[in-house]
Amino acid sequence: MRVAVLGGGASGRAIQRALTERGATAELFSRTTGFDVLTDDAAARLGDAEVIVEATGRFAISRRAATDFFTRSTRAVARAARTSGARHVLLSIVNADLPQVQGYGYLAGKTAQERVARQESPELTIVRSTQWFEFAAQNLDRMKLGPVALVPAMTIQPVALDAVADVIAEAATGTRGGALHEVAGPEATTLWDMTAQLPDKRVTPIPLRIPSRYGQAFRDGTLLPAAGIEVVGPRYAEWLDART
Repeated sequence: MRVAVLGGGASGRAIQRALTERGATAELFSRTTGFDVLTDDAAARLGDAEVIVEATGRFAISRRAATDFFTRSTRAVARAARTSGARHVLLSIVNADLPQVQGYGYLAGKTAQERVARQESPELTIVRSTQWFEFAAQNLDRMKLGPVALVPAMTIQPVALDAVADVIAEAATGTRGGALHEVAGPEATTLWDMTAQLPDKRVTPIPLRIPSRYGQAFRDGTLLPAAGIEVVGPRYAEWLDART
């Protein structure tokens, strides 16, 4: 089976590994490999793929910027999938579509992306996950201000990226059926507690209380998954120990 994985960075590599472990031929497509989903001819470049996994991402707080990127990406993938008859597997976020968090551009963009995918992809599977364990370190990089880094108050139920990649690979290879899968890690925590456990932070974390409706939603656990969601992967402390 030939699978095109759109997305660079840790997520693309994790999905590629999971697919390869299941016997698929998985090729990465991202700007680092010379492919830009917004400007290149996706139908021509991805035409040999039987499945297209869309795990593109661009960090943006602006609702307009995030929505523009994610919807254009998905329209390009959907056109390519329709042209070749490929299946479309989209990586998304648990609870991104809740009204309380639409003021946060990235989540609003993911909500719009899912809507476009459902409208334009004839054979679509959406895999939603909660925030990844990697999010704590990523946030320190993004929110670094000299010797300190801001840590927004968030109550979440994070999950190991490799475990999410396994679910995506199962959906892509057909061993997991269904149009929607939602997964989370085994325990709820806060971004502050996750950050405190990181080794070698090299900056001083500073708590940040975001003064907005979505900031309140982040704090009060709105992003926590509903009861009964599928739980995958290790606990955060176990994951940190394994990486160390």
